[in-house]
This record gives sequence, C-alpha cells and structure tokens, in this order.
Amino acid sequence: MLFRNLAKDTAIYGGADLISKVIAFFTFPLIAAALSPRSFGSLELIVTIVGLLGLFVNCGLNNAMHRFYWDSNTSLEQRPVIVSTALTLLLCFSAVFMSIILFIMPITARVLGHFQLPVTFYGIVAATFLLITTQSTQFIQDIIRLHFKPINFLIYTLLGRVLVALSAVFAVLYFHAGVDGILIAQAAVGIMVFPVGLYLVRKDITANVSLEWAKTLVRFGHPFIYAGLAYWLFGSMDRWMLASMSSVEEVGIYSVSYRFATIVLFASAAFGQAWSPQAIKIKSDHPEIYRSIYSNTLLFLLYFMLIVGGGVALFSGEIISLLMPEEYLQSALPLAILCFGIVLQATQQITAIGISLEKKTGVLMQMAWLAAGVNLIGNWLMIPHLGAVGAAWATLIAYAVLTIGYFVRSQNLHPIPVNWFRLGGILFLGCCVLVVSLIFQVSEINMLNVGEKLFFAAICIVLGWLLLPLKEIKNVGKA
Repeated sequence: MLFRNLAKDTAIYGGADLISKVIAFFTFPLIAAALSPRSFGSLELIVTIVGLLGLFVNCGLNNAMHRFYWDSNTSLEQRPVIVSTALTLLLCFSAVFMSIILFIMPITARVLGHFQLPVTFYGIVAATFLLITTQSTQFIQDIIRLHFKPINFLIYTLLGRVLVALSAVFAVLYFHAGVDGILIAQAAVGIMVFPVGLYLVRKDITANVSLEWAKTLVRFGHPFIYAGLAYWLFGSMDRWMLASMSSVEEVGIYSVSYRFATIVLFASAAFGQAWSPQAIKIKSDHPEIYRSIYSNTLLFLLYFMLIVGGGVALFSGEIISLLMPEEYLQSALPLAILCFGIVLQATQQITAIGISLEKKTGVLMQMAWLAAGVNLIGNWLMIPHLGAVGAAWATLIAYAVLTIGYFVRSQNLHPIPVNWFRLGGILFLGCCVLVVSLIFQVSEINMLNVGEKLFFAAICIVLGWLLLPLKEIKNVGKA
C-alpha cells in the first residue's frame, strides 16, 4: 500500500508538471515572437534574478517544514504552529527584501538606463511582487503535499500556471505591454490565487506563532540557501565555460542535449514531490522497519530511473536525428551522458536522507559546494578537448561525487541496511547500458539497430527486476 500510494502520488505530481510544461511549450513561442530578442533576454535575466533572490527569501523554510511536520516528536497540535510560524517568517523575509529593493530603486533605475534595458519602474516593482508570490505559491504547494492531497496540488498548480501563462500572452499580444506587462500580469495572478491556496490549507493556518519554532526552522533551513547557491552555480557554469573555452556553437549543442535530458529530470522531480512528505512520515509510522524501507526505496528508485534515463540514452541518436536539424546531431552523445548524471542526481533524495533526519543540514551545503568544485575542475580539464561532451562528463562525475558523498555521510550519521549485491547488480546493469549507449551511437534511424537496442533493454529490465526486493515490499504493504 505504501509503495502503491507513492507511485500514485508520483504520477499525479508528474501529471501536473507535464501539463504545465505543455502549456509553457505552446505559449512560449507566442511571447518570444511578440518580444524583441533584447526584451526577451531582459525578461529571462529578471526571472533568473527572482529565482536567485528566492533562495534567501525562502531560507530553507519549506525543507524545514517537511523535516518536522511528520516527525514522531511533533504532536498534532504543533503542526499548525509549525506551518503558521514558517508562513509568518516567509512574509517577514519577503517584506525585508521588498523594502531593500524599493530602497535601492534609484540605483536600479540608473543601471537599467545605462544598459538601455526595456524595463521600467513598474516592471521592477512587479518583479518584486513576483518574487513574493512565487515563494508563497511554492510554500502553499508544499503544505498541500504534507497533507497528502495530490488532487488539490494538481488543481492549485494548474490554476496558477495556466492563468500565469494566459495572462502573459494576453499582456503582450493584446495590450502590447512588453516586459513590464508580463511581469505585472504574472504578479497579479500570483496575488489572486494566493487566497485560494490559503483556503486549501486553512486547517494549518492559525494565529499561533512560536518563537522557539521560528528559531528551529531557521536553524535547520538556512544552510539550504548556500546549498542552493552551489546548485545554481552547478547548473550554469558549464554553459559559461563552454562559451569561453570552446565556442558558442558548443553551448548550443550542449543546451539541446540538456533540454532533452529534462525528460529524465521530469521523472526525478515527480518522485521527489511525492517522496519528500512521505519520508519523515514513514519513520514515524514504521519506527522498526523504516530504515529497510528507505533502502528498498533506493533500489526501486534507481531501477526505474535507469529505465527512463537508460531508455533516453540508448536512443539518444535516434531521438536527436528524428526531432532536430542535422547540425544538432552532435547533441546525441552528451545527451546519453547527461541522462545518467540525472539518474544519479535522483538518488540524492534517498542517499541524503540520514543527513536530514539528524538535522545536519550544514553537511548538505558542504557536499553541494564540493560537487560544484568538482564540476568546475572537470569542465576546466575536459571542455578544451571534448567540448559539450566534456561538459556532460563533468556533470556526470560531479553528480556521482555528490550522491556518493551524501550516502557516505548519511551512513555515518544515520545508517540504513544496504544489500550490496542488489545495489551493485543494478549499478552494473546501468553501467552496461551507459557503455552500449556510447558505443552504438547513430546519426539516423535504422530499424535493425532499434530492434537490437530494444532486445538489450528488455534483458536489462528483466535482470534488474529480479534484483529487486519484491517479497520485502509485499511484507511492508501487509504491515
């Protein structure tokens, strides 16, 4: 029952993300066509800055809520206090950042004028509100996940994202409002849907705010700011280094590879949204066997992520040749490598669980910066010789270092039983798929090659299935 519910929630969260991406896919060309490249670039820059500032406004409060809400030491009466305290902190941090942004507005206006960016005072104010509404929306979504209400999550997510997409299109196509109009429309939608979100989580919203819980939440959450900064650098340095050490063409090849690799990232994110509220609840509900559940979940997650990532990697050449122009055929090889990097990234949701349980969030920050350093060195060594392929290898190696580092530290802090035969067997099959993906790269679709790869994939899937602890999972379901 536990794993069935986890699979169901993963499918619903994944469905919400998929529908949102489809909407974005169809509205993006309309917005881009209505804006000049300079305007669209300015919009992307502002959105990036909003995301970066969001790390500081949030201060890891969402992660802290997930850690303590279902903890066995947290009483039923304390849960609304945790949520209300976290929401109060979020609004206070938002007010502080809004005050700072408005205070430096004269400087911001001069910078905008100097670079002749197509954004006015109203656009910056709207971007400030967008920062707050984005974090508030994410906060509400995380509370809904803590309530295990995936349908409510689906409704609230789609309500916000559909209205945001449509309002942005309406602003640029009907009002010709440019970047300012898009930012104002998105901020207005965020403000309008926020009361709906509060209604959905109303049982946890009270006037009871605790100073002690505020200290606990900030103490646990603030290291996620620095870990988030490391991830932000992690996700952008490869493109900058490719541009400076290789060529802009290699950046384009790598970017196409990464866009297709997000298919694997999509599966990882869907699982993560379902898993994070379940992880602590499992420990509270099954205090005697939760460690084994974590261990078995790692095996199942790795197995299914390898099916998704390995499948995309095996047919990376066919996918690129079918969907992209000929000049992007070189994207197939880095795509295969990146898929396995994202598979390893997905496992962090289990390999880092012991660090979170022991409240040693500073370790997450340390390991994230270590991985960023490994990625930097890997890019520096490999990009001059391999271009986009070198950047992909650097990403894969960095994710391997990160998840192994998390696992080692977690085992020191809060060990879980590991069946090394099963884990090693699944990893070996994954390595075999990686090797075959790299060796049998093609630039055109050949049905004989496709058949051979499908046969190889079927063998790996069956062998991997035999390595899974199916009997133990059934016993957990009965319990």
